[in-house]
Amino acid sequence: MMVKLVIGVIVGLACVAGLTLLIGFLLPASRTGQHDRVIDVSPAALSAVILDRASQPQWRADLAKVDIKSATQWTETTERGEVIAFELTSKEANRITMRFASSYGYHGQWEGRLNPTPSGGTHIFVTEQATTPAPIGRILARLFFNPDAFARQYLDALAAETQRRQTGETR
Repeated sequence: MMVKLVIGVIVGLACVAGLTLLIGFLLPASRTGQHDRVIDVSPAALSAVILDRASQPQWRADLAKVDIKSATQWTETTERGEVIAFELTSKEANRITMRFASSYGYHGQWEGRLNPTPSGGTHIFVTEQATTPAPIGRILARLFFNPDAFARQYLDALAAETQRRQTGETR
């Protein structure tokens, strides 16, 4: 009787594990988050804040440190210990693009489009696409990460830092 119970539990756990893997394989590997916002500075001034990588741990609450490797490559370490390697792939007057790869097993690209507004500000559109190859990672990403909310959080922090720099406030 006890052997049948143990075998039943093992078979049940194997079925749950198999079903979990199947669900992970069926989920799309890539997800996209988008958000936009108007910030009251020129595209050039906003671009300068975005590309001032060294200062980002001071104004992004989720970021512990940044290690600059070169003019186009750097790593960000989050407060929870994730290390993300970035590469700046394009910097134009109204567009910035980057590639990234995380120590948590995903990789992707980030794009910021900076369109001038009639009032002299910038309408910024951020799009981040992340690809998670591992099926379990896909499930975890859907449970614990909202790419649209992340893009909104980044733009909120960017707007606050831009405002702080405009007014000359100290941290």
